[in-house]
Amino acid sequence: MASPLYSFATYLLICFLTACSVQESKSEKAPRASKGTLDLTNWSWDRGPVSLDGEWTLDHIPWTVPSARGFHGSAFGSGTYRLKIILPAGSETLALRLPIVGTAFSLSVGGEVIAKEGIVSDSSVSAVPSYRPRIILIPSSNGVIDLSITVSNWDDQFGGIYYSLTFGPWNQVQKERDHAALWEALMFGAIFLMGLYHCGSFIFRSQNRAPLWFGVFCMLIAIRSTLYSEVIFLEAFPETSWYVVIRGVYATMALALATFAAFVDRLYPKQSWRPATVFTMIGGGVYALVNLFAPVGWTTNLLIPFQILLVVFGIYSLVTVGRALAHREPGAGLFVGGTTIFLTTVVLDIVKSHFFWNLPSLVNVGTLVFLMAQAMVVARLFANAFASAELHSIAMEKINTSLERFIPREVLGFLNKKSITEIVLGDFSEMRMTVFFLDIRNFTSLSETMSPQENFKFINSFLKLFGPVIRDHNGFVDKYLGDGMMALFPGAPDEALAAAVAMRHALEEYNNGRERGGYQTIRFGIGIHTGPLMLGTIGENKRMDSTVISDTVNAASRLEGLTKKYAVDILVSGSTIESLEHPEVFPTQFVALETVKGKIQPIEVFLVLEGVGA
Repeated sequence: MASPLYSFATYLLICFLTACSVQESKSEKAPRASKGTLDLTNWSWDRGPVSLDGEWTLDHIPWTVPSARGFHGSAFGSGTYRLKIILPAGSETLALRLPIVGTAFSLSVGGEVIAKEGIVSDSSVSAVPSYRPRIILIPSSNGVIDLSITVSNWDDQFGGIYYSLTFGPWNQVQKERDHAALWEALMFGAIFLMGLYHCGSFIFRSQNRAPLWFGVFCMLIAIRSTLYSEVIFLEAFPETSWYVVIRGVYATMALALATFAAFVDRLYPKQSWRPATVFTMIGGGVYALVNLFAPVGWTTNLLIPFQILLVVFGIYSLVTVGRALAHREPGAGLFVGGTTIFLTTVVLDIVKSHFFWNLPSLVNVGTLVFLMAQAMVVARLFANAFASAELHSIAMEKINTSLERFIPREVLGFLNKKSITEIVLGDFSEMRMTVFFLDIRNFTSLSETMSPQENFKFINSFLKLFGPVIRDHNGFVDKYLGDGMMALFPGAPDEALAAAVAMRHALEEYNNGRERGGYQTIRFGIGIHTGPLMLGTIGENKRMDSTVISDTVNAASRLEGLTKKYAVDILVSGSTIESLEHPEVFPTQFVALETVKGKIQPIEVFLVLEGVGA
């Protein structure tokens, strides 16, 4: 299946060829100025407006309009362009669309001045530059228009009439200009929002700066688009000085180069060469400062060095991306494709400007395609990052799930931690709990009759039977003790006793199965005690474990040991009996007073006769 960029490029090529054919067919019919005269006698306005391209006179010398050669080969100077237009019948309410004219003009028809922009002068001292694309109503007297445009330029690198002028019925010319302004407004909105999106992406994921630089680059390109061609910026700020506009045009271009260099560097850091990036960013930044603060003449003097830097970096970036493409870096193909389309449209525009071929201007489309391609590159990087993050998240979830088999999730909660990664050595929490010890009776003699593998199978099958009972009664296993376990019940002690009674019933069923299989029956002992304790982490930085420290633990362990002395299965302390919420549910029998190691006062020991099990 073709990629979206390939499909779009194909569509662009079709549009380009169609536009070329339309332009060519139109140019075959539309007359051109020749020897200072444009004869429209046989032209019908139903076909649309015409371009005033062709041979005018400049100070009475034949001169091609539009032209990038300024005034007789120099960008600086002044002169008067003249053209006689012979109108067709029915020519009323005509208008002339003037794009940017460098950098001041005075428009006359029949010797009468009808429009001005800036102050035209043959001296740089008295001239005032200004350019503002305009539509000017042209009086059509006696079917002939003697058009003269006096132009001067002492500030910009481009002077004279270097864009095509459009002439025709006012409504048609206005519609054409509205379409151009709308296209630029859409371009601005699309590119600026694209930049804003990527800057926002960086804010929420600041580890990778490629989206930030690309976002800033897009916004600079968007701002520059409002300062050139139709200069829609002046629609919002009509009183803005020409110097502000022209400084903005070149400063944004210089900063765009600097930010794009940073973008390429961050996009493919393994293939880029940092000194080249730094040099380009410094060069772009210096040229931007020159345009913002130095005399405007410096812009022209330093433009060629800046253009050389631009070309050199363009070659360097293609080499960098070529290396990335060779290493199969994500998005490199999109980068090359978008750049190729952009450069093709730029070359076509240059050819059109210098040779005045009848080609459609596609540089804006090429810019949009280029930015879309780069946006897709960044989007792909983000998608890869998200996919990688998802894989890491799944892996971490599996790791955490596995670690929870060693460190209970409940321990995290008691230590006020959300993840096991937050636990540090020395974390602890004080609380009151019921401690539950279980031990298999005569396990040593029983294990002597089994192989090591059989021993592990037996222990795991036994613990697998009783572990869920602990959890079903809101307790959790703190640790396994080889032939037994230690569990904690943070809630009411009733749950610990209910779990013990449920295990008594489960053991009966378990032994019935062993008897039917010809195996020896199993007995256990359970000790339960309730009291204060400390739960925390012990060990050292490379190896730690969670544990419970308290004489409550010692008492519960001692009670479990007393089950051997009294040949019973479940013993609980008086402290646990006193803490029961429903003591009537669990019939008990007093056994003895026992002194537990670490305690001066003896504790009461009770046998659990029966109760509510699971």
